[in-house]
Amino acid sequence: MATVQSLAQQYEDTIHNYMAAVEKSLNPARALDEEMVRKAVFLVRHDGVQIQSFNEERLLLEAVVKDAHAVKVVMNFEKMTAVCACPQDDMCRHRLAVIFALYQKIGSLSQWVGEWRAKELDQVPTFGDKRSPQQWTKVIKSVWRDPIPDYTTRNYFYFEQMHDGRLKNALSFVPLEREWKTLFRAYAHFISLSEVWNTYVSGTNDVHHSFFKTWFEDELQELGDLLGQLHGQHRTFESDAFFDGLRDMVRSFAAIKDGSSSQRLAVYRMFWTVLFTNDKMRKEELAVFPRPDERVSVFFAILLKQTVELKKITPNEAHDWIQLAILAEEEQHMHALEAILSAVKPHVKTFLFEGLYTQYRHQYVRTLSRLFSLINLSEADWEDLFRQFGHYGLPAYSTYLIEKGLFKQWAELHHMHSSPLYFAEECGLKEVQEAAPDYVLPLYHRYAMAHLDERSRNSYKQAVRIWKKMKAACKKSDQMEFWKSYMKEIRTQNKRLRALQEEIEKGNLV
Repeated sequence: MATVQSLAQQYEDTIHNYMAAVEKSLNPARALDEEMVRKAVFLVRHDGVQIQSFNEERLLLEAVVKDAHAVKVVMNFEKMTAVCACPQDDMCRHRLAVIFALYQKIGSLSQWVGEWRAKELDQVPTFGDKRSPQQWTKVIKSVWRDPIPDYTTRNYFYFEQMHDGRLKNALSFVPLEREWKTLFRAYAHFISLSEVWNTYVSGTNDVHHSFFKTWFEDELQELGDLLGQLHGQHRTFESDAFFDGLRDMVRSFAAIKDGSSSQRLAVYRMFWTVLFTNDKMRKEELAVFPRPDERVSVFFAILLKQTVELKKITPNEAHDWIQLAILAEEEQHMHALEAILSAVKPHVKTFLFEGLYTQYRHQYVRTLSRLFSLINLSEADWEDLFRQFGHYGLPAYSTYLIEKGLFKQWAELHHMHSSPLYFAEECGLKEVQEAAPDYVLPLYHRYAMAHLDERSRNSYKQAVRIWKKMKAACKKSDQMEFWKSYMKEIRTQNKRLRALQEEIEKGNLV
């Protein structure tokens, strides 16, 4: 094979055609494209491309790119195609690196990259002398003008990379004046969230659903921090139009009916609890809705300390109503809290076991227990609520039983659910032993026997520790005669277990 230099000179027109195709297909404003070019240049400059052979009859060039793993690339000069062994279907950094390696033999790769990146400035709107909300919106949306690749829905990590890259591009246009920076960032985060919304919602139904959910919560937190900073800033007359523009965009965003109304309302509520806190503005905002969603009406009623009338809700809206109950608690609107919780109560079981992933159930049971404890519930209502909680409600139910002095029921509850020792202790075992030691004796016996069945010295030591607790309970309840008989029986039944007998004596249990 001829040298790479002579090969490149011989097929100079073909290589220029490859470069023209690259320039046409890759966009410097697209984060993934910019990163691909940067990595391809890195591979070329660090001798990562090796041209291995060229078939002059078939015009096929074979090369190996030394990336994390060696990857083979085949280029067909006749058909102007390039095939790579990596999983990526379209252009990849390996194909690009081979093209760049050939091009730098006939031209300046650095100059080409510089001119390619300079195109970004020509492709996006520029700031004129007078800024406006429309101008900001246009600039930020220009970063999102390219379609979002379908594979980002199926792979959260590509989604996060794509979102962060484009958001970074949008934030590169932040104004120089300090008083405008936070407002522009809020625009950039909200518009970027809107642009990526459909992909995010699709991702929550895919294999990486928990990552997408966490991403949304983090992004909401980031946006909330920016709104909090804006609320604390001095507002000028010139900025009023920008706040009005933000308010209109958020309202339009929340009004879209696409099956994600719960998440959209979460964004909307955040704006009206953190940024727009003026009662007059809130009344005006509610009046804009011709037929507001009941969740929106109650939301503003809580903020404006108005009466809340709520009779019935649908189970699939329970999550939103629980969030409104938390808001009512924060706003000290106890009438609204009671009205909302009364409507939520029949749907608690459905919400916990059909509307939540398993990892969130303990958290919501704790939240619901706290909220319901703030209103007046009968004992029958509490019993019904704990039945709906299922085994996730054991800590809350245990606390309730201890507060009511129902220690026998507490012990029976943990027997029925076979609670392990650590969990029983978290649920108030020490408090029950202090108040009614008789009822904890069967529990301690079960825990000790479980260790005894393991038949090892270490397990015998664990059993002895539990028997010490049991002995203390017997002493407190004046049942030492029972304790002596109990321990005598244990030793008689296990007289062949010498290690156990030794541990019992060491523990001074007899």
